[in-house]
This record gives sequence, structure tokens and C-alpha cells, in this order.
Amino acid sequence: FGVSHLEKFDPGHVSKNISKDFTKFSASHKTVEVFNDKTQKIEKIERPFWGLNASLSMWLWSCFAEENIDKRTKMWENCVYHYVGNHSFCEPHNYKCFEWQKGVNSIQLQFMLYDWVHKWTPIVSKVSSIGSTCMNEAFNSKIACYLDKSRAWKNINTRVNVAILEWNDPEHFLGDIQKALHLPPLPEDCVKSFAENCYSKMILKQKTVTKGSKKQNKYKKSIQSVPGGDYQVFKSEWESEDEDIDDFD
Repeated sequence: FGVSHLEKFDPGHVSKNISKDFTKFSASHKTVEVFNDKTQKIEKIERPFWGLNASLSMWLWSCFAEENIDKRTKMWENCVYHYVGNHSFCEPHNYKCFEWQKGVNSIQLQFMLYDWVHKWTPIVSKVSSIGSTCMNEAFNSKIACYLDKSRAWKNINTRVNVAILEWNDPEHFLGDIQKALHLPPLPEDCVKSFAENCYSKMILKQKTVTKGSKKQNKYKKSIQSVPGGDYQVFKSEWESEDEDIDDFD
């Protein structure tokens, strides 16, 4: 329909997908045979891509911050040259970086990493630089709770409206509906049960936010401890754990 150029992806989700794919890529190349130009022999390199995760994370989020798509894609694909000490296309403040020693010594490994990076270029170019879509997803999830597939579709407008009311004012939306429809007051037990449920959700949300904040701080400290690396504060969700994330295939 001619709107594909308007498609945008959430930076957090893309970061997780790229992280997951890089973990698979690195694990599938635990040992790589490369030709040594100096010795004219084939050598085995163990774990050639180990140690790039954290640095790629910071690089990726700096690319997301660039609004110009052409510049962003060039930045993303330039990371391979950046890691082997070729800073011809870098800004001056990017000269100090993690040096990928195994890549410096092998052009074959550089080509392998570049092929992987280039595979993700179309996705990186479509990441939104405005912000996250997490709130949209949470709102859509709330609507989905009310759209029971076993019910008739003629009720969809009413159910979406109820979801909107709960989203805007979760503590009082039932009372607002009751007043608007001129219904009798709800039984006291129902009101009490609903209030307790709202309180439980609020506590759970606070715990989730606190847990996420602690995890992010732990991540920042781990990056800051990398020798020779210059740390920049980005909201990174670069993780190596296996998660149920949809790939952008």
C-alpha cells in the first residue's frame, strides 16, 4: 500500500533481537580456521567474536540516536573497521575504543563480522529515534484483555472503550461507568476486592521498576569495568540470556 517506508521499530526490541542473534552467531563460530598470511598456514582461532557484546551494545544505541538514516547505517556498518583500528570514517571522539585483536590479525574474521552486521542494516535503519513503543504495547495488551475472541465482534467498540477508561483511571473507572449508566452502587465486597486488586498491581509494578533499575545499574557498572573502554550512558537492553523475542525475518 506504499507505506512500508513509514514502518518503524522499537529500539529496545531491536536491541534484544540483535543481541540474541549475535549470541547465536558467536556460539556457532567457537572455532574458526583462518589463513595466516605471515606463516602461510591455516590456523584455528578459538572464540574469535567473544568480548564484542558490550561494545556492540553501546555502538548500537549511539546509532539509534542518529536521526539521519544514511548516517546511521554508515555508523552501524563502520563498527567493523572501528574495532580493528581503522578510524577513517569515525568522529574524533570515537578514536578510543575496544580493540578486537583477533579481527586485527585476520581479514577473514573481519569479513565474517561485516556480513553479520550488514544483515541487520535494514532493521537498524528503521528503528525509531523518537522513543520507545512500550507504552503502545502495554495499551494494546490492555485492550486485548477485553477483546475475548469467543464473544461477538459487535461488542468490540464497547470493550475498547472500557479498556480506555481503565487505562486512564484504573482506580475509579468502574464507578465512572456505573454513574454514566445510572446503575445502583456496587456491593461493598466488590469495591473492596477491586481496591485490593489495584493495590496489588501497584506494588507489583513498583517491584518490577525497582528490579529493572537495579539490573540496569549492574549492567552499567559491568561496562565501566571494561579496561580501555569509554562508557557512554545509554538505556541499553543488550542481554545474552535466551528470551522469547520475535525475530524480524
